[in-house]
Amino acid sequence: MKKRFFLSVLIAVLSVTYAMAQQDSISFGAQSDSSMLKAKQDSVPVKRIRVNGFRVQVYYGGNNQKSKQDAIKMAEKVKIWFEDLPVYTTFSSPRWTCRVGDFQTREEAMELLTTMRETGRFPKAIIVKSKINIREDELRREEPNTSTAGDSAAHNSYFGTLGRGPQ
Repeated sequence: MKKRFFLSVLIAVLSVTYAMAQQDSISFGAQSDSSMLKAKQDSVPVKRIRVNGFRVQVYYGGNNQKSKQDAIKMAEKVKIWFEDLPVYTTFSSPRWTCRVGDFQTREEAMELLTTMRETGRFPKAIIVKSKINIREDELRREEPNTSTAGDSAAHNSYFGTLGRGPQ
């Protein structure tokens, strides 16, 4: 008897749900083609891609639980000061790291690094090369480098300080 009652209630609920779904689709079908196209364009997510870029590293620890906790604490500290920036706390064997931002150029990362150091809260922050996450429409197409391979002064000025903290 209980099984029949339960089955009856289940069928009634499913019938009501189906009827409501049909009513929603009917009212949607009554919309004009232009409003449906607009709704479809608004719902298309922007594709995010991973490219080579730069991040500001604010923590570099070990391979233990304390390092994990320290990395998480540093991420929380960064979120308080720079709430709009993405923060990445990751474990890449054998180290825990906390990195901030997605910058396509070193100059962009340097602006954040300068600001972070001015706060006095992130004195060990450095710029590191990293895979970054950006929207496909934000990708900058760089001009090909016209310098020669033997131009070591330009090479050293750009890559010589990369990844080194305060000098």
